[in-house]
Amino acid sequence: MATIEDVAKRAGVSRSTVSLVLNKSPLVKEATRLMVEEVIAQMNYVPNSNARGLSGRVTNNLGVIFMQDYLPDTTQISYDNDQHVGLCSFNISNGIMAGLIGTDYGVITERFCSVAAPDRLPRVIREKRVDGVFIVGQPYSEQFMDNMRKTGLPFVVVGVGSYEENVDSVYADPEEGTALAVKELLESGHRKICLLNCSPQLRSHAARQRGYLKTLEAFGLKYEEAWNIKVNSNNGACAYEAFKMFWESGYRPDAIVTANGQGASGAMSYLYEKGIKVPDDISIIAYEDSSICGYATPALTGVNIRKEELGYGAAKCLIARIQNPKKEVEQRTLSPYLVRRNSVIKRKEGI
Repeated sequence: MATIEDVAKRAGVSRSTVSLVLNKSPLVKEATRLMVEEVIAQMNYVPNSNARGLSGRVTNNLGVIFMQDYLPDTTQISYDNDQHVGLCSFNISNGIMAGLIGTDYGVITERFCSVAAPDRLPRVIREKRVDGVFIVGQPYSEQFMDNMRKTGLPFVVVGVGSYEENVDSVYADPEEGTALAVKELLESGHRKICLLNCSPQLRSHAARQRGYLKTLEAFGLKYEEAWNIKVNSNNGACAYEAFKMFWESGYRPDAIVTANGQGASGAMSYLYEKGIKVPDDISIIAYEDSSICGYATPALTGVNIRKEELGYGAAKCLIARIQNPKKEVEQRTLSPYLVRRNSVIKRKEGI
């Protein structure tokens, strides 16, 4: 990596001149500033955060990086069933903000697509604008996590299935939550339960599948791969299409466990068109309880994964890491609980 001395040498100026340019000092002539900035861009130079820290120049800012599978290239956002609502990350960020109350830290947020740029890091990290980072949600590439470790910047991953070896992680276990939902349906007399899963691009897909499979087997029921329905993207439109294909292939479930509220919304739209009633004909439980579940008709039973508590715990974890960089790695998960509403009917006496 280029150093400030490398930049100064190529630009033919002193180290202090480069420093003045970096700090946007008005003492530098315009022509010199432009020339130095051009060299900085050519060499992809980023100021050394450790050196800045030694001089006492901490930022008192923390980065909240929302990981996404794509970044919109327009401000024309759909409010239909194809919207990426981002409620999980939003709820977690509310918990982060609550955890920072009473501290000296502010936050800088950034949305970042590691899938499209696996070797790059978010801008707030490249520009050394923060003292620590929350990595909220998925997906992220393996290179991304390796590059984060190399920065030496304190960070914590937080979200659904956001667990990393040797990295501070505060997460919900989707296997446990999915098992809780399937068990509730089995004990209320359902025997033909499908899993409307999230995108296979997310690691939580496999975890949900394990929870689904293990719970069926515990009740003596056979797992069928076709009943683990793969959704291309986490929105209602993709869930609608995936469930429609499943239904039109001749499968007739008496209950559905969905990966999230928008997945449940997509399935319910298709069932409405077919004249199939929830819960009379089909019961539904949504993993990751959210406001979508409460606003739905009928209101959806959901697995509450304590999203705000995840964010709050991540805030405390990151502050502790900043204060003590050598402390043991923290791995924390919170047990989910079921919020019973109106989308599940008891079909017969439970086992």
